[in-house]
Amino acid sequence: MPPDGNNEDAPETIIPYNLHVSSRYLELTRKKLELTRLPHGPDIPDDPEWSHGTPKNVLEPNIDFWLEHYDWRSRESHFNERLPQYRTVISPSAPHPPLRLHFVHKRSSASNAIPLLYCHGWPGGILEVIKIVDELTSPSEEGKPVFHVIVPSIPGCGFSDASDVVTMGMKGVAEVFDSLMSRLGYRSYVAHGVDLGFDICRMLAIYHSSRCLAIHTTTPLPYLRPPSLTHRPWQYFKYLMARLVRSKAVATRLGYQPEDLNSLPQRRGRISVHTNSAGLGLKLGLHAKPHTLAYALCDSPVGLLAWTRESLHSRSSLVEAFNMEDAIDFTMMSWLPGPEIPLRYLAMTSTDPTEKRDVQERWTDTPLGISVFPYRRSPPASPPPPPPWAACVQPLAWVTRHHAVADVGWPVWERPREVADDMKIFFGEVVMKRDPRLRDAGGADLESVD
Repeated sequence: MPPDGNNEDAPETIIPYNLHVSSRYLELTRKKLELTRLPHGPDIPDDPEWSHGTPKNVLEPNIDFWLEHYDWRSRESHFNERLPQYRTVISPSAPHPPLRLHFVHKRSSASNAIPLLYCHGWPGGILEVIKIVDELTSPSEEGKPVFHVIVPSIPGCGFSDASDVVTMGMKGVAEVFDSLMSRLGYRSYVAHGVDLGFDICRMLAIYHSSRCLAIHTTTPLPYLRPPSLTHRPWQYFKYLMARLVRSKAVATRLGYQPEDLNSLPQRRGRISVHTNSAGLGLKLGLHAKPHTLAYALCDSPVGLLAWTRESLHSRSSLVEAFNMEDAIDFTMMSWLPGPEIPLRYLAMTSTDPTEKRDVQERWTDTPLGISVFPYRRSPPASPPPPPPWAACVQPLAWVTRHHAVADVGWPVWERPREVADDMKIFFGEVVMKRDPRLRDAGGADLESVD
C-alpha cells in the first residue's frame, strides 16, 4: 500500500494513526495527471449531458484544479484533525489472513452514548462521515441521545489491508467489523450504511444479531423483491390492497404513500435502481470480470476521477453538493490503495449466489429504520421500491419521509443534521425502549493510547 503509516503487528494492540502518504507516491500521481490523454467527447446534442458518462467539459476543469490548486498535505491535515483514527490487527475466520484495520473512533462526552458502527460505501470511504460526525457525537438537547461513532475502512479500501483471498465478501467484512466492535469493548451496538455499506449492515443484522441490535439506512434496498403469494404473503396482501383501493387513508394505514404506488414499474421481478457505484459498475460489466476494469483504474487517476464524478452525479444532480475538492478527496481515497478490491466487492454482491441471497432475501429479526428523502431524478433508471417492501426481509420498525424542493441523492452529505436527528430518534427512542442492552453497551476510551 503506498500510504505511509505506523507499524503495528501485535495482536489486540490498538494504536493511534494519522494519514500520511509518501511524497514519492504524490509525485507519481502528479506525473500521471500531467501525462493524461483524454478521449474525444461525443457530439450528441439531443441527449442529456451525462447520458454517456462524465462529460469532458466537466472533467477537464477538475484535472486542472487537481494539478494547480489541490493540496493533499492540507487535506490530509484536515482529515487528521477532524477524525480520530486508529489501527489494529483483526484475525477473520480461515482462510483469511490477519488484517490491519484502519478505523475512525470518535467518542461522545456523554456517558450514555450509543455505539454506532458506520459502514461506509464507495468511493467516499471514511470521508462520508466528515459532515455528520459532530452532529452524532456532540450533546445538544437535554435527554437527546448521542453516539460513539466507529467508522472502519473496509478491508482493501482506504488504509485497511486487503485480504488476498478472493472469497471475502460482505459477510467477511461484517465479521471483521463485529470483531472490531468487540475489540473496542462494545457489548452491543447499532449500525448505519447506504449502498455497499448497507449490504454490510444486512450481513451484520443476519450473522451478528446478538450484538448488532438494529440498522438504519437512507436508501431502501434498491434490489428488493416484491412481495408475492409465495414470498411474504401478508406483505403481498397489504401491497395488493393499497394498489387496488388507491385511497390515501387506506394506503397510509398499510404503510404506503401514494407516490409509492404511482411510480411502480409495471413489471414483475426485482426492482433495481442503478443510482450508486454498484449500478455504475454493473453498467460497465464489472460484475463479470472486475479485475479487467481494475487495470485501467489502478493506473489512471483521471480515469478514477471520471468514475468518481459519475458516481457522485448519479447520487445528486446538485452541482454544489460535491465541489471539485470533494470529488478529488474521494478519488484519492480510492487511488491510494487502488480500486481493485471495492470493484471485487461490488461484483460479488451482484453475482455470488450466497451473498445475493443473504443481502436481498434472507430474513433476520434485527429491526430496520429507514429515512426516505425525495429522489426524482429525470429520468431515473428505475423508481425506488416502496419502503414497506423492506418488511419482507426484516422487521420494519420505523420509517420517516422527508419532503424537500430539490432531490437529495446522498442525504448524509447533503442533509447531515436531518439524518443525525433521524438516527437519534430511531436508535435512541425506538430501539433503546425495546432493547435495554443498548443502555449498557460498554466501550473503551482510546484517549489513553494517544
